[in-house]
Amino acid sequence: MQAYLATFERRGTEDVDEHVHEGAEFVYLVDGTLAIRFEDEETVLQAGDSVYFDASHPHGYRSAGEGQARAIVVTTPPRL
Repeated sequence: MQAYLATFERRGTEDVDEHVHEGAEFVYLVDGTLAIRFEDEETVLQAGDSVYFDASHPHGYRSAGEGQARAIVVTTPPRL
């Protein structure tokens, strides 16, 4: 597993860069409001919320609040 603290800037929904990678991803929102787009559906998280998903599907993030959002992101390698 790899874990890091990520900071997300405020953006419009059309400015989200989606990406894919192997493995799974877990996101725990430390502060702010974070919108996660996963397979063309957007979910909004508040501080203390978390989400887990298969990262081989298109996904992207943006701060949906007044300022930045910070989250702990944990990725896992693919299962063999």
